[in-house]
Amino acid sequence: MRNPHLIRYLLAAAACGLTLIAWGAEGTSQPTGASAATSTTPAVSASGVAAHALPPGDAQHYWGFLKQYCEKCHNTDDWAGGIAWETMSPQNIPQDAKTWEMAVQKLSGRLMPPPGNTQPPQAAVDQFVHWMSGDLDQAAASHPYAGSVALHRLNRAEYAQAVWDLLHVKVDSDRMLPKDDEAGGYDDIANVLQVSSSFLNQYLSAARQIAIEAVGNRDAASVGTQYRAPPTSGTQLFHETGLPLGTRGGFEVTHDFPADGDYELNIANLAAALWVFNQEFQNRLVATLDGKQFWTGVVGGEEQIKAIDQKQDPAVDAINATLKHIRFHTTAGPHTVAVTFIDRDFAESEGRLQMLTLGDAQDEVLRLGSFEVLGPLKVTGMSETPSREKIFSCMPQTEQQEEPCAEQILSALAREAYRRPVTSADLDPLLAIYRAGLAQGGFEEGIRRSITAILASPFFLYRAEPTPAGVKPGENYRITDLELASRLSFFLWNSVPDQELVTLATENRLHDPAVLKTEVYRMLGDPRAMSLASDFAFQWLDVERLEEVNPDPKIFPYVVDPRDDFRTELKLFVDSIFRGNQNVVDLLTANYTFVNQRLALLYGINGVRGDQFRRVTLDPSQSARYGLLGKGAFLMGTSYPTRTAPVLRGEWILDHITGTPPDPPPPGVKMNLAVAAPTGADEKVLTVREQMVVHRTNPSCNACHGVLDPLGLAFENFDAVGRWRTRDRITNTPIDASGVLPGGFKTNSPDDVRRILLNHPAQFVQTLTENLMTYAIGRTLDYRDMPEIRAIVRANAKDGYRFWPLVMEIVESPQFQMRSAPAAAGPTSVKTAQLIP
Repeated sequence: MRNPHLIRYLLAAAACGLTLIAWGAEGTSQPTGASAATSTTPAVSASGVAAHALPPGDAQHYWGFLKQYCEKCHNTDDWAGGIAWETMSPQNIPQDAKTWEMAVQKLSGRLMPPPGNTQPPQAAVDQFVHWMSGDLDQAAASHPYAGSVALHRLNRAEYAQAVWDLLHVKVDSDRMLPKDDEAGGYDDIANVLQVSSSFLNQYLSAARQIAIEAVGNRDAASVGTQYRAPPTSGTQLFHETGLPLGTRGGFEVTHDFPADGDYELNIANLAAALWVFNQEFQNRLVATLDGKQFWTGVVGGEEQIKAIDQKQDPAVDAINATLKHIRFHTTAGPHTVAVTFIDRDFAESEGRLQMLTLGDAQDEVLRLGSFEVLGPLKVTGMSETPSREKIFSCMPQTEQQEEPCAEQILSALAREAYRRPVTSADLDPLLAIYRAGLAQGGFEEGIRRSITAILASPFFLYRAEPTPAGVKPGENYRITDLELASRLSFFLWNSVPDQELVTLATENRLHDPAVLKTEVYRMLGDPRAMSLASDFAFQWLDVERLEEVNPDPKIFPYVVDPRDDFRTELKLFVDSIFRGNQNVVDLLTANYTFVNQRLALLYGINGVRGDQFRRVTLDPSQSARYGLLGKGAFLMGTSYPTRTAPVLRGEWILDHITGTPPDPPPPGVKMNLAVAAPTGADEKVLTVREQMVVHRTNPSCNACHGVLDPLGLAFENFDAVGRWRTRDRITNTPIDASGVLPGGFKTNSPDDVRRILLNHPAQFVQTLTENLMTYAIGRTLDYRDMPEIRAIVRANAKDGYRFWPLVMEIVESPQFQMRSAPAAAGPTSVKTAQLIP
């Protein structure tokens, strides 16, 4: 492992910190595309500074920068931000590190000096930040900071993935468990994962339910489970992914059947009297089990319309009755149940108006709202399921074999769940619970109760890193290999460590640098590392924002809710960079994406058919869609349901791409979601751009909006659902995407913003590193972590900013492998709570 005490400053004679976004320097035009990140990155010295780095100077020279550009506001009269530079000195930089790290961040985003004030040349900003961050790094080199992570409860995502790896049971943790609190945009931050009595009750209830699903239940009572069409199913005019070809609409679910037996399907009413909407033609339904049809029926058509006309409600009831009590037989375990419609021929509509639906579609059709799976009505046995195969490594044939077999099963499960070897102190309580269940319900009941106990155990629910005896408060110490194995597995897989990791940790070999690198690279190549794209990247890029944006169908009638498609596209794209070990700057420049037919139509990409996502290379004429900045998840997630939101788009770039978030708006400022309508006959209808002028006329607002607005307006050719446009929908005028950033740099398109970012790729890599470190260690970062972050970025530059070496640098850091003893140091342990099976 690299020496954390020396790495920061031995990499260079004069350490360099945060590289800058050259808002004010146009620089060299950068090519775009998948290879642009590598081809355009300037030569990097050992310090991570571009080879043409600015020459050093004495402290007073750089201090003059503050006097010239900053003391107008930050003085002892105004105390803007609670800071007066004249009260500080170059000799006390280490003591004021928190303030200086904030200054470095603000200058890097060109948020200071505020737009509208005299702006320093980019070279002067570069010089000052070079000097300041280097001084901060040098001061921190002698006392590395590890930080302390609190007792870490598994969050919902970790719990669900751990249960799957342990028992092969799919858990709907969003339904079973309370929502996790977040800090810094992440839901795996240890000190906010609080516990209450209500929370414990929900976890215990989940443990019971999961154990029953895992083992099965020969005595299961008949229970109905209602499934509703997902919100993203929309109009159900098109084929749904996973359903049989030649069908449209409907939906499928994975239902866990407790035993072999007979079950019943009940489909929600589709026929109705009075207006008999969408029943003019036959709507043929099919129901499938694991893709095989077991029922078909018809709603609508001339015969049924005639019956409804003559008999009214009795005819409606008779039609809907055909959708009920549909019997089928299946085996225990998870099976896919689906109800969908047979697609009709795409005959020309007889309607007076053409449908405003993107692509081929038919009108006057029914939509499926919900269905119920009821049962078992009759139990016929208990087949092997993936869960039972994982649990029952043995099955006793005699009474004498029962307890040894139970001990074998529980030892294996507890070792995997507790993430360490188990002792008699762990097994004795579990065996006592097993014996109680054995006496009341037999061998499988005993195992079921013990599994409940394992899932409710603090050793499963919490990741504890006890402070060794004798360690003084504030002192750094290395975590054990078993703790390191858990950190690795939850970082890279979002789940428990596998047998290989636990074995290496038990043998105390995992911390060996060569062994550690081999394991990290093995884990990154495993499909389970997809969680870095689906969990980490979604939180880093705030994809959850999509849930808040439901496009107005009156304004965007051509859009079938694209949110799931946007998520899939982003997950596959980020995963291709991460697990493909590419240069992470390709996240901004890659000239490819992943689309299916629906998304391709929205993006204006030809030649893509079907629901299957596939990688497509984007034409140079579509360079605006290159990288993250052209993805629908960003464009729609930073919009309102009725219009674009340039401020949100600019804020997203500053926060998630450059790592220089603006200050929150002042109290009392209201968000204007609606497009202003004219109040008089002669009043002009304003574009979004024209309505935003007020931001830049108020000096206090312009301090942030002078950066936010030009950045966001550069993407104004993308509408609120991510479709390219050239004219404003409201005013029917050409889109004006032009803007001027602090320093005079002009922008007119997403390509311009991308070129600015590529002038200093290390800035983006640093933002990714900060977020990845936060996710990896389960705590928010502070100013004391920044020297190590900069050291990681410098080291990663030598590896071409590839993702796997970046992860390795994080794993080798003091923050990941060490821990600072908390103020109340001393031996700690997780006590076994009372286990209730």
